[in-house]
Amino acid sequence: MDKLDLRQFNLRTLRYFLVLAEELHFGRAAKRLNMSQPPLSQQIRQLEDSLGCPLFSRSHHNVELTTAGHVFREQVPAIFAQLEKAVTVARQTAAGQVGRLEIGIISSSLVGVVPVALERFRECYPHTQWTLHELPPNQQIEGLLEKRIDICLFRMPPRHEGLHQEMIMEEELMVALPHAHPLAARASLDLADLRDQPFVMFGLQKSRFADFLYASCVKAGFVPQIRQQVVEVQTLLSLVGANMGVALLPASMRQLAQRNVTFRTITPPLPRIPLYAIYRENDPSPILGNFLRILAGLVEENSKAEEGSSIPVI
Repeated sequence: MDKLDLRQFNLRTLRYFLVLAEELHFGRAAKRLNMSQPPLSQQIRQLEDSLGCPLFSRSHHNVELTTAGHVFREQVPAIFAQLEKAVTVARQTAAGQVGRLEIGIISSSLVGVVPVALERFRECYPHTQWTLHELPPNQQIEGLLEKRIDICLFRMPPRHEGLHQEMIMEEELMVALPHAHPLAARASLDLADLRDQPFVMFGLQKSRFADFLYASCVKAGFVPQIRQQVVEVQTLLSLVGANMGVALLPASMRQLAQRNVTFRTITPPLPRIPLYAIYRENDPSPILGNFLRILAGLVEENSKAEEGSSIPVI
């Protein structure tokens, strides 16, 4: 059998076939299709010629489906169903309602607005999938540039050609101390009060945030005595709770702290700590756009809530 040339088929001719298969009368079928009978007869004949077999048996008073016609009638609706599905999926993809989003994060970003944004994103777009990649900032940047990651969330990112930075929130910097620490009895601390204290810090030279904290101590007149450098914020808080040292952390980290860790404000306050979303410039991804809009909406909600409350929401 010769290979079928699908270019000879079109959806309009298949629709003609289905209507005629239902009516089994050229006149009635032509009327339903708002056309005259001769063009309909011509289109059906061309379809049969393309298939190489008759679909209808015709007599002067009767039109019936052949055996091949019955089988063809069973199969053709699947073509329209698949096309409808393809159109729906294409439109959903264009609207960012289906697809995948690869998100790079640091552990301290999974507090406050980000986890709420992820939950709302799942609720608004249940047919999308997202995956979190907990990586150091430099590896996140590599993932962005190599298109393995779509968006990164971390603090104080370096400027990089081809990447856009969007600040999604700022928060107060606080001191984390063991609950029984003598300085915990104070309502607030000057940064210089920590000059003789051992510190637990994120790894220097691996985190611009850690470098900023170190530089802030130096600016306050002392070099911090670093007892331990860590990667994860949970590790850092555990070490503070075990009386291994004090730490400087964003205020939202209070949500992760155990009961044996106390947070105190810094007076005068240090510059507020930003959290950025970093993604490729001119990325056309609709799903990324939807996630960024959810983030922006939540930040706005939290900002309004903070204006009416003395207790930070984030």
